[in-house]
Amino acid sequence: MDICLSGKRILITGVGIKPVNFIFKDITTGKPSHTAVSVDGKEHKANIGAAIAFACAEAGAIVHMVARTEDKLRGVKRWIERLNPGARVEYGAVDLNKTAAIQKLVGALHDDIPLYWVQSVGLGGGTVKVKNDNPYLPIEDISEDLVEAELSVLKNTIRLLQALLPRFRNQEETRVCVVSSMSAIRSVISGSIHMAAKGAIGRFANAATIELAKEKIFITDVRPGAVDTGMYDSTAVRKTLEKIATTYGYDWSKKAGGTRLMPPSAVGNIVAGILASEAHVTSVNLVARGQFPHEGS
Repeated sequence: MDICLSGKRILITGVGIKPVNFIFKDITTGKPSHTAVSVDGKEHKANIGAAIAFACAEAGAIVHMVARTEDKLRGVKRWIERLNPGARVEYGAVDLNKTAAIQKLVGALHDDIPLYWVQSVGLGGGTVKVKNDNPYLPIEDISEDLVEAELSVLKNTIRLLQALLPRFRNQEETRVCVVSSMSAIRSVISGSIHMAAKGAIGRFANAATIELAKEKIFITDVRPGAVDTGMYDSTAVRKTLEKIATTYGYDWSKKAGGTRLMPPSAVGNIVAGILASEAHVTSVNLVARGQFPHEGS
Protein backbone atom coordinates (compact mmCIF):
# COMPACT_ATOMS: atom_id res chain seq x y z
CA MET A 1 0.00 0.00 0.00
CA ASP A 2 1.37 3.40 -0.98
CA ILE A 3 1.90 5.88 1.85
CA CYS A 4 0.70 9.41 1.13
CA LEU A 5 1.69 12.40 3.25
CA SER A 6 1.13 15.02 0.58
CA GLY A 7 -0.18 18.29 2.00
CA LYS A 8 1.58 17.84 5.34
CA ARG A 9 4.66 19.50 6.78
CA ILE A 10 6.56 17.25 9.17
CA LEU A 11 8.97 18.65 11.72
CA ILE A 12 11.68 16.05 12.37
CA THR A 13 14.23 16.58 15.12
CA GLY A 14 17.52 14.79 15.67
CA VAL A 15 18.50 14.39 12.01
CA GLY A 16 22.10 13.36 11.40
CA ILE A 17 24.70 11.09 9.83
CA LYS A 18 27.93 9.41 10.92
CA PRO A 19 30.95 8.12 9.01
CA VAL A 20 31.01 4.36 8.36
CA ASN A 21 33.49 2.84 10.81
CA PHE A 22 32.19 -0.72 10.87
CA ILE A 23 29.96 -2.81 8.62
CA PHE A 24 27.21 -4.90 10.21
CA LYS A 25 25.40 -7.45 8.07
CA ASP A 26 21.72 -8.40 7.88
CA ILE A 27 21.33 -12.08 8.84
CA THR A 28 18.86 -12.76 6.03
CA THR A 29 20.29 -10.83 3.08
CA GLY A 30 23.95 -10.68 4.10
CA LYS A 31 24.00 -7.06 2.98
CA PRO A 32 25.12 -4.09 5.14
CA SER A 33 22.42 -3.18 7.62
CA HIS A 34 22.94 0.58 7.60
CA THR A 35 21.08 3.11 5.44
CA ALA A 36 23.79 4.60 3.23
CA VAL A 37 24.06 8.35 2.70
CA SER A 38 26.64 9.65 0.23
CA VAL A 39 28.01 13.09 1.08
CA ASP A 40 30.81 14.60 -1.01
CA GLY A 41 31.64 11.16 -2.36
CA LYS A 42 31.96 9.56 1.08
CA GLU A 43 29.54 7.03 2.51
CA HIS A 44 27.87 7.76 5.84
CA LYS A 45 25.27 6.07 7.99
CA ALA A 46 21.89 7.75 8.30
CA ASN A 47 20.53 8.03 11.80
CA ILE A 48 16.87 7.39 12.60
CA GLY A 49 15.86 11.04 12.08
CA ALA A 50 17.49 11.16 8.64
CA ALA A 51 15.79 7.94 7.58
CA ILE A 52 12.42 9.23 8.78
CA ALA A 53 12.95 12.45 6.81
CA PHE A 54 13.71 10.40 3.70
CA ALA A 55 10.60 8.21 4.09
CA CYS A 56 8.30 11.16 4.75
CA ALA A 57 9.68 13.15 1.80
CA GLU A 58 9.28 10.08 -0.41
CA ALA A 59 5.63 9.93 0.71
CA GLY A 60 5.10 13.51 -0.47
CA ALA A 61 5.44 15.51 2.74
CA ILE A 62 7.38 18.72 3.14
CA VAL A 63 9.98 17.80 5.73
CA HIS A 64 11.53 20.34 8.07
CA MET A 65 14.66 18.82 9.59
CA VAL A 66 16.27 20.01 12.80
CA ALA A 67 19.65 19.24 14.38
CA ARG A 68 22.51 21.17 15.91
CA THR A 69 24.90 20.76 12.95
CA GLU A 70 24.05 22.55 9.71
CA ASP A 71 26.61 20.64 7.61
CA LYS A 72 24.96 17.32 8.38
CA LEU A 73 21.51 18.71 7.65
CA ARG A 74 22.72 20.04 4.32
CA GLY A 75 24.16 16.63 3.44
CA VAL A 76 20.92 14.84 4.32
CA LYS A 77 18.91 17.36 2.29
CA ARG A 78 21.07 16.73 -0.80
CA TRP A 79 20.77 12.96 -0.32
CA ILE A 80 16.97 13.10 -0.11
CA GLU A 81 16.64 15.41 -3.10
CA ARG A 82 19.06 13.40 -5.21
CA LEU A 83 17.07 10.19 -4.72
CA ASN A 84 13.66 11.87 -4.73
CA PRO A 85 13.61 14.56 -7.43
CA GLY A 86 11.00 17.15 -6.53
CA ALA A 87 11.21 16.46 -2.79
CA ARG A 88 10.64 19.52 -0.63
CA VAL A 89 13.15 19.65 2.21
CA GLU A 90 13.63 22.45 4.73
CA TYR A 91 16.10 22.51 7.59
CA GLY A 92 17.41 24.59 10.43
CA ALA A 93 20.30 24.23 12.86
CA VAL A 94 18.74 24.52 16.31
CA ASP A 95 20.01 23.76 19.82
CA LEU A 96 16.95 22.29 21.52
CA ASN A 97 18.58 22.75 24.91
CA LYS A 98 17.78 26.45 24.63
CA THR A 99 14.19 27.54 25.23
CA ALA A 100 14.61 30.68 23.12
CA ALA A 101 15.81 28.56 20.19
CA ILE A 102 12.74 26.33 20.47
CA GLN A 103 10.43 29.34 20.45
CA LYS A 104 12.24 30.77 17.41
CA LEU A 105 11.96 27.44 15.58
CA VAL A 106 8.24 27.11 16.19
CA GLY A 107 7.61 30.72 15.23
CA ALA A 108 9.44 30.25 11.93
CA LEU A 109 7.42 27.22 10.79
CA HIS A 110 5.00 28.08 7.99
CA ASP A 111 1.32 27.59 8.79
CA ASP A 112 0.11 27.07 5.22
CA ILE A 113 -0.51 23.33 5.71
CA PRO A 114 -1.00 21.00 8.72
CA LEU A 115 2.10 20.38 10.82
CA TYR A 116 3.04 16.97 12.22
CA TRP A 117 6.02 16.28 14.47
CA VAL A 118 8.51 13.45 14.88
CA GLN A 119 10.74 13.72 17.95
CA SER A 120 13.82 11.60 17.27
CA VAL A 121 16.46 13.10 19.53
CA GLY A 122 19.05 10.88 21.21
CA LEU A 123 22.64 10.93 22.36
CA GLY A 124 24.05 10.34 18.88
CA GLY A 125 24.60 14.02 18.16
CA GLY A 126 27.72 14.35 20.27
CA THR A 127 25.99 16.09 23.18
CA VAL A 128 28.22 14.27 25.66
CA LYS A 129 31.60 12.55 25.40
CA VAL A 130 32.02 9.11 26.93
CA LYS A 131 35.01 6.79 26.90
CA ASN A 132 35.28 4.82 23.63
CA ASP A 133 31.96 6.40 22.54
CA ASN A 134 30.25 3.77 24.71
CA PRO A 135 27.15 5.00 26.58
CA TYR A 136 26.57 1.53 28.08
CA LEU A 137 28.39 1.89 31.37
CA PRO A 138 28.36 0.17 34.74
CA ILE A 139 26.69 2.19 37.47
CA GLU A 140 29.96 3.33 39.08
CA ASP A 141 31.14 4.84 35.76
CA ILE A 142 28.06 6.97 35.07
CA SER A 143 29.07 10.63 35.00
CA GLU A 144 26.99 13.68 35.85
CA ASP A 145 27.36 14.82 32.24
CA LEU A 146 25.88 11.56 30.96
CA VAL A 147 22.95 11.76 33.38
CA GLU A 148 22.24 15.33 32.30
CA ALA A 149 22.56 14.47 28.60
CA GLU A 150 20.18 11.51 28.91
CA LEU A 151 17.59 13.52 30.84
CA SER A 152 17.92 16.52 28.52
CA VAL A 153 16.13 14.51 25.82
CA LEU A 154 13.06 14.30 28.06
CA LYS A 155 13.27 17.99 28.92
CA ASN A 156 13.53 18.96 25.26
CA THR A 157 10.59 16.74 24.32
CA ILE A 158 8.39 18.41 26.93
CA ARG A 159 9.48 21.95 26.03
CA LEU A 160 9.02 21.44 22.31
CA LEU A 161 5.57 19.91 22.77
CA GLN A 162 4.57 22.83 24.98
CA ALA A 163 5.68 25.27 22.29
CA LEU A 164 3.85 23.37 19.53
CA LEU A 165 0.56 22.82 21.37
CA PRO A 166 -1.10 26.13 20.38
CA ARG A 167 -0.46 25.31 16.72
CA PHE A 168 -1.61 21.71 17.11
CA ARG A 169 -4.84 22.73 18.86
CA ASN A 170 -5.81 24.91 15.89
CA GLN A 171 -5.48 22.01 13.43
CA GLU A 172 -8.20 19.61 12.41
CA GLU A 173 -5.90 16.75 13.38
CA THR A 174 -2.27 16.34 14.46
CA ARG A 175 0.02 13.32 14.41
CA VAL A 176 3.08 13.06 16.64
CA CYS A 177 5.66 10.26 16.83
CA VAL A 178 8.01 10.17 19.80
CA VAL A 179 10.87 7.82 19.00
CA SER A 180 11.93 6.36 22.33
CA SER A 181 13.48 2.89 22.39
CA MET A 182 12.93 -0.73 23.32
CA SER A 183 15.16 0.32 26.22
CA ALA A 184 12.02 1.97 27.61
CA ILE A 185 10.49 -1.44 28.34
CA ARG A 186 13.46 -3.83 28.65
CA SER A 187 16.62 -3.38 30.69
CA VAL A 188 20.15 -4.51 29.95
CA ILE A 189 23.39 -4.68 31.90
CA SER A 190 25.45 -1.47 31.82
CA GLY A 191 22.39 0.44 30.69
CA SER A 192 20.80 1.76 33.88
CA ILE A 193 20.75 5.50 33.07
CA HIS A 194 19.92 4.89 29.39
CA MET A 195 16.99 2.65 30.31
CA ALA A 196 15.78 5.11 32.94
CA ALA A 197 15.79 8.03 30.51
CA LYS A 198 14.08 6.11 27.70
CA GLY A 199 11.51 4.78 30.16
CA ALA A 200 10.73 8.33 31.27
CA ILE A 201 10.24 9.47 27.66
CA GLY A 202 7.97 6.49 26.98
CA ARG A 203 5.83 7.19 30.06
CA PHE A 204 5.60 10.86 29.11
CA ALA A 205 4.47 9.95 25.58
CA ASN A 206 1.85 7.57 26.97
CA ALA A 207 0.49 10.12 29.44
CA ALA A 208 0.46 12.84 26.77
CA THR A 209 -1.42 10.47 24.44
CA ILE A 210 -4.19 10.03 27.00
CA GLU A 211 -4.36 13.73 27.78
CA LEU A 212 -4.36 15.08 24.22
CA ALA A 213 -6.21 12.47 22.14
CA LYS A 214 -9.55 14.13 22.89
CA GLU A 215 -8.16 17.23 21.13
CA LYS A 216 -7.31 15.18 18.03
CA ILE A 217 -3.61 15.26 18.84
CA PHE A 218 -2.63 11.64 18.32
CA ILE A 219 0.74 10.59 19.76
CA THR A 220 2.60 7.37 19.03
CA ASP A 221 5.47 5.95 21.07
CA VAL A 222 7.83 4.30 18.56
CA ARG A 223 10.23 1.89 20.26
CA PRO A 224 13.07 0.63 18.05
CA GLY A 225 15.66 -1.82 19.29
CA ALA A 226 19.29 -1.38 18.30
CA VAL A 227 19.59 0.41 14.93
CA ASP A 228 22.65 0.64 12.67
CA THR A 229 23.24 4.39 12.96
CA GLY A 230 26.99 4.36 13.67
CA MET A 231 26.44 4.43 17.43
CA TYR A 232 27.55 0.81 17.69
CA ASP A 233 30.60 0.92 15.41
CA SER A 234 33.32 1.12 18.06
CA THR A 235 34.95 -2.06 19.34
CA ALA A 236 34.05 -1.21 22.94
CA VAL A 237 30.34 -0.86 22.17
CA ARG A 238 30.27 -4.08 20.15
CA LYS A 239 31.91 -6.00 22.98
CA THR A 240 29.38 -4.58 25.44
CA LEU A 241 26.52 -5.60 23.14
CA GLU A 242 27.91 -9.14 23.01
CA LYS A 243 27.61 -9.32 26.81
CA ILE A 244 24.11 -7.82 26.72
CA ALA A 245 22.96 -10.34 24.13
CA THR A 246 24.32 -13.20 26.22
CA THR A 247 22.04 -12.23 29.12
CA TYR A 248 19.08 -12.73 26.77
CA GLY A 249 20.40 -16.07 25.53
CA TYR A 250 21.80 -14.82 22.21
CA ASP A 251 25.28 -15.29 20.76
CA TRP A 252 26.48 -12.11 19.04
CA SER A 253 30.13 -13.11 18.91
CA LYS A 254 32.09 -12.52 15.70
CA LYS A 255 32.07 -16.28 15.06
CA ALA A 256 28.25 -16.32 15.29
CA GLY A 257 27.84 -13.38 12.92
CA GLY A 258 28.14 -10.43 15.28
CA THR A 259 25.65 -7.81 16.42
CA ARG A 260 22.17 -7.81 14.85
CA LEU A 261 21.02 -4.32 13.91
CA MET A 262 18.16 -3.05 11.79
CA PRO A 263 18.53 -0.32 9.18
CA PRO A 264 17.22 3.15 10.07
CA SER A 265 15.07 2.92 6.92
CA ALA A 266 12.99 0.25 8.69
CA VAL A 267 12.08 2.78 11.36
CA GLY A 268 11.54 5.53 8.78
CA ASN A 269 9.06 3.45 6.82
CA ILE A 270 7.15 2.52 9.99
CA VAL A 271 6.91 6.15 11.10
CA ALA A 272 5.71 7.35 7.69
CA GLY A 273 3.02 4.66 7.76
CA ILE A 274 1.91 5.68 11.26
CA LEU A 275 1.64 9.35 10.28
CA ALA A 276 -0.51 8.42 7.28
CA SER A 277 -2.63 5.75 8.99
CA GLU A 278 -6.39 6.07 9.37
CA ALA A 279 -5.93 4.60 12.85
CA HIS A 280 -4.31 6.10 15.92
CA VAL A 281 -1.36 3.79 16.46
CA THR A 282 -0.61 4.25 20.15
CA SER A 283 2.73 2.42 20.21
CA VAL A 284 4.87 0.07 18.17
CA ASN A 285 7.90 -2.11 18.97
CA LEU A 286 10.41 -3.22 16.35
CA VAL A 287 13.75 -5.01 16.44
CA ALA A 288 16.20 -6.34 13.88
CA ARG A 289 15.89 -9.85 12.57
CA GLY A 290 17.99 -11.96 14.93
CA GLN A 291 17.88 -9.36 17.73
CA PHE A 292 16.33 -10.52 21.00
CA PRO A 293 12.60 -9.73 20.74
CA HIS A 294 11.91 -9.57 24.49
CA GLU A 295 9.49 -6.84 25.58
CA GLY A 296 10.78 -6.93 29.13
CA SER A 297 13.95 -7.76 31.04
